[in-house]
Amino acid sequence: MRHFPDNLGLATDLLLHAETGIVESRNDYIVVRTPDAPDYFFGNMLVLTRQPAGSDLKRLEHDFAHLVGKPPSIAHRTFTWPESAESVVTLDAFVEQGYDATVCRVLAAHPDDIRPVATNALVEVRPFAVQQDWDDWSRMQLADMPNPADITSQRFMAHQQTAYRTLIDRDLGNWWGAFIGDEQVGSLGLFFLDGIARFQSVITAPQHRKRNVCRTLMGEVIRRAARRSDQFVIVADEAYHAGEIYEAMGFQRKGRVASLCQEPHNITAC
Repeated sequence: MRHFPDNLGLATDLLLHAETGIVESRNDYIVVRTPDAPDYFFGNMLVLTRQPAGSDLKRLEHDFAHLVGKPPSIAHRTFTWPESAESVVTLDAFVEQGYDATVCRVLAAHPDDIRPVATNALVEVRPFAVQQDWDDWSRMQLADMPNPADITSQRFMAHQQTAYRTLIDRDLGNWWGAFIGDEQVGSLGLFFLDGIARFQSVITAPQHRKRNVCRTLMGEVIRRAARRSDQFVIVADEAYHAGEIYEAMGFQRKGRVASLCQEPHNITAC
């Protein structure tokens, strides 16, 4: 069953979580849990129907502890919900209590909507084939995190690799790399869920950014996957420029997803 049919970003997030963890409707929430990865902040969360008010904070934290977990087993708090394209997102009351607030745009396109864009002729696009591809992917993803040497980050990446490779083994999608010679310079995941093709974790190595690596990779993957789905979805943080790249390729805005995450170092005991 697809939750939030009017928000393709959140809907496909939950479809992915259902394949790799547990998704349950409980009271006024959808509860997402990934029991084998308690450090996965966005794999252990409460999904709300609407933007919370500051006055909801204590209730939400109480319900999170009851439905998802609390320290020491779950050492973070995460909440997410759908937003319309026009809504005003005001989360200062939560930020003042140590939460990080994120608003992402949901973008969708039919394969025929994709416009020709500048590409990089040096880039070869292919699915991951050997362990070295995954090792290079892990290093690139970790290097893009605030604390790559932190054990929490490393455990998260190990879990993600296992989860994604399980999805690939079940023929639900693939992980694709952009290579210049033998060097992996970018990658992305694309998974097919309830007829929708959903991109995951698009990344370009810092030294190769602004060289059309992302455009080349995405355009080629869409071309090869066009027969499998007529709707491609990607979610992009509004604070970064990547969304503009996708819109230039022909993706159109289809609402937003907002979230609050209080990481372990900002949590006080209940």
